[in-house]
Amino acid sequence: MIFAKLRRRRSTGEGTHRPERNGSGAFLPPTPLDSGVLSCQVHDERGTLVPGATVTVVDRFNKEIAQGDTDSYGYFVAALPPGTHKVSVVAGGYRRFSTRTEVRVNQHTSIGGVELKADDSLELPQPGVYRFDPYHTEIRFVAQHVGMSKIHGMFKNFDGLIHVAPNFADTRVEVVIEAASVDTGVEMRDTHLRSADFFDVENYPKLYFRSERLTQLRGDRWTISGNLTLRGHSTNVQLDTTYLGQRKWQGPGFDGDLRVAALATTTLRREDYSVNWQATLAKGIAVVGPTIDIQLGVQAVHEG
Repeated sequence: MIFAKLRRRRSTGEGTHRPERNGSGAFLPPTPLDSGVLSCQVHDERGTLVPGATVTVVDRFNKEIAQGDTDSYGYFVAALPPGTHKVSVVAGGYRRFSTRTEVRVNQHTSIGGVELKADDSLELPQPGVYRFDPYHTEIRFVAQHVGMSKIHGMFKNFDGLIHVAPNFADTRVEVVIEAASVDTGVEMRDTHLRSADFFDVENYPKLYFRSERLTQLRGDRWTISGNLTLRGHSTNVQLDTTYLGQRKWQGPGFDGDLRVAALATTTLRREDYSVNWQATLAKGIAVVGPTIDIQLGVQAVHEG
């Protein structure tokens, strides 16, 4: 197991001891004299490391004593009080892993490699065409305002299709957005956004997104790469996507509709689309920040 190497340091006060070496020769962090160190590395069934997995440790009284996310190499390290503790590891797209381990004073306890199994409830959707449900789909954006607050907005009118292929990586996503439907809750601001300073809806009434490929990173995490066309300019973007699964919706007006759902985010630079309006305050602070965060919450219904 490889940990970030730390300089050997002498204890500068009571209550700590010098770092110990692990098997690779790297140093573990210094810990209080009345605690031990617990570590693990998380990976999936393919051996792919899982960063961002949440590790929770509770004691024999079921009291949480530590919680944290694995780093970019799948590692988790924590100083803990001695005792027998329950360790749980969860990550999107995987089943929960749980075990018990004993932590001893001034000792390093390694759980070793933790393998997370795929969550079968997140089975990929069957091939076919799925259309965005406009009543349960949102396309939102967030922009920085005068360097000290954020403006939240959305597009009210849009259409989207997901063409699910037998090989899911070949699935295509197409979205068309009505630029004039921008809504930030302030009519004067929305009118300005529709003008040539921003969306220029008179000349470019629609925004288009067409995907090129889908790539699974791990579990429920995917990257959707494609092109966004805004004001006649097309730029490659990547949507960081969390697949939420599929289910049939029973209820009034919904006779067993098969639905899929996902969350996706990306960040756009205004200059990539020639949206270069640059009003500034007296100290040179831009009224509108250079980047826009996009957030999509999608439910799509199977059409056949």
